[in-house]
Amino acid sequence: MTGYGVLVVGVDGSDASARALRWALAEGRRRCAPVHTVMAWTPHAVLAGPGPMLMSPGLAPHHVRDQHWEDLKSLVRGCMGATTTPEVHTELVEGDAAEVLAERAAHAAMLVLGDRGHGRVADAILGSTALRCIHRARCPVLVIPEGMPEQTGDDAQAGVASLDPALD
Repeated sequence: MTGYGVLVVGVDGSDASARALRWALAEGRRRCAPVHTVMAWTPHAVLAGPGPMLMSPGLAPHHVRDQHWEDLKSLVRGCMGATTTPEVHTELVEGDAAEVLAERAAHAAMLVLGDRGHGRVADAILGSTALRCIHRARCPVLVIPEGMPEQTGDDAQAGVASLDPALD
């Protein structure tokens, strides 16, 4: 896509991803651009026995997927509020978050992510999805840090330019 294409936002149900989604929705309204919300998940079912038998039926992959889907829809509804714009698409994808997000944002105008603020040590040990996306994505990646003011009213009109005057 060229110009003001789709904004892809990675969500995982955290406050950080809700912050990123609210920012992307405000920016999508400002640009008249659609927003594509993507949640990646991996199943963690525990199988045991000769059968095999599922140790915890509530953790069956189809139950976990259904719960993630409900969480995703609820988050989008909550962030949209009473507004009907911009156009929003939601997608739940099984796979590694960084790989899924980089692939889904390959032709996007921007990939928007929230920063949970774990810190350098935790990111170095555990790896940061945002950091991995920055390295893999073929589009600009915006990481909304914790504590960044929400875009509301006149601030929403300023969009990215309010973050960096060079983009004005």
